Amino acid sequence: MKHLVLLHGWAAHSGFWGDFATQLSLHYRVTLINLSWCDNLSEISDAVIAELDDEPFYVLGWSFGGTVALDIAARYSNRVKSVILLAANPCFVATETWEGMSLETFQTFAEQLHANPTGTLSRFLALQCQGVPNAGEFLKGIKACSSTKITPNLSELETSLALLKTSDLRSVFANLTCPIAVILSDNDTLIPVSISESMQTVQPNLQLIVLQNSGHIPFITQPENCLNAIHVFLLTPLLKGGRGGFLDKTKIKQAFGNASHTYDSVAELQRNVGRDLLCSFLSEKLNGVVIDLGCGTGFLTQELVPHCENIDLIALDLAFSMLQTTRQKLGDSLNVVCADAENLPFLNETINTIFSNLALQWCQPIDEVLHELHRVLKSDGELIFSTFGSKTLWELKTAWKKVDDFTHVNEFYTPSELQNALKKAGFVSVEVKSQHYISRYDSVLDLMRELKYIGAHNVNSYRRKNLTSKKSLKTMMENYPHNELGEIVATFEVICIVARRQNSHIITP
Repeated sequence: MKHLVLLHGWAAHSGFWGDFATQLSLHYRVTLINLSWCDNLSEISDAVIAELDDEPFYVLGWSFGGTVALDIAARYSNRVKSVILLAANPCFVATETWEGMSLETFQTFAEQLHANPTGTLSRFLALQCQGVPNAGEFLKGIKACSSTKITPNLSELETSLALLKTSDLRSVFANLTCPIAVILSDNDTLIPVSISESMQTVQPNLQLIVLQNSGHIPFITQPENCLNAIHVFLLTPLLKGGRGGFLDKTKIKQAFGNASHTYDSVAELQRNVGRDLLCSFLSEKLNGVVIDLGCGTGFLTQELVPHCENIDLIALDLAFSMLQTTRQKLGDSLNVVCADAENLPFLNETINTIFSNLALQWCQPIDEVLHELHRVLKSDGELIFSTFGSKTLWELKTAWKKVDDFTHVNEFYTPSELQNALKKAGFVSVEVKSQHYISRYDSVLDLMRELKYIGAHNVNSYRRKNLTSKKSLKTMMENYPHNELGEIVATFEVICIVARRQNSHIITP
């Protein structure tokens, strides 16, 4: 189990983590540290290390705790596995080249703290909730947390505030070699989300996650989304690769990765199906956490954006190059996750809606991925997806059967097989629609070229491993059926499905 060390912010203590730490402890060995305040950052870091065993650890620093986390990562690099900065800035006070709190505002705050410590701290707590829905309720909870342990005295507060003013760890941040994630909020009044551009310039390898409406304390105001962000970062490197089965997952990843630059120019079918999927099953604004699973180059993700105001939309794909293309289209603030749909890095029952457009056909046998999607969906959460059916490319299958008995075309499920698999996985209210899309081509080679460009050529485990001879290819093309007008056409059976995860509170006989 990973050892995760939590470092709190200025004027706080370990009690602030509350239930959030309890939830983390279900998945990690969590150590809560009460920072010792002094005017020397190295001494604070050394005191943290003194409380830990000799094993490697992962460190999460919230606000000023992020400053301490960076110092620890630099000075104890052999111990730190990765760093998570939560609502933190490596240089808190603004400079001519770095965005942060203005020096004038910082000094005014320090003067107010000296003159009226109690009132200033109360306003500081309120500032951390500013812009958060139901901020008053959260503020009550935070004030309750702040009274559970001894808060630093005025001298310690002023000393640590002066340290925060002078600390500039941008060079440390830039030179970190361990994995690093930065989790920000779009309405944080202390750490502006716009600082993310500068942070990515300085440290291009960071994983940036922007949460919605969570203020400066996302682990209290948006605990589920914050947990998922941490979970995704810490578990993504451990996702397993291809499995055995009907389709070769390694080949799928390679095929779609290679197709990322050509995909959009030929993926008209995917766009048409995606639009039809949304028109058929999406009738209202979405809420909570939404995933576009198998997002490809981000077409459906982009279509979902207007329906996902003020909620978390995550683009997920097996091929990292596809995610890079998606981010180039939709911006760096988009949540992207490189993961296998059969092994999602999310906690149980944390996702509200999963969309998937022509992606789940690459997960075979289908039972495994459906059980995984059922696991991460909340009660009453919806799965909305399209996939190819068994009649897809029947013309190409017919032509190849005249050549040999190898599997030259990927095999897909029938509507009834999919419906049964969904019910077996625990889904209810399953609605299935099947439709045939007809595409026309100048030649059979044009059809095969398009399948390769979109990454959908044959990746079956039982495909012929050696190169197909020119004679076999010629025989196949001669036997390819034409329509009544003599045209080369290809049929794509598309099955669109919406299913719901049964409410866990409902008991059925």
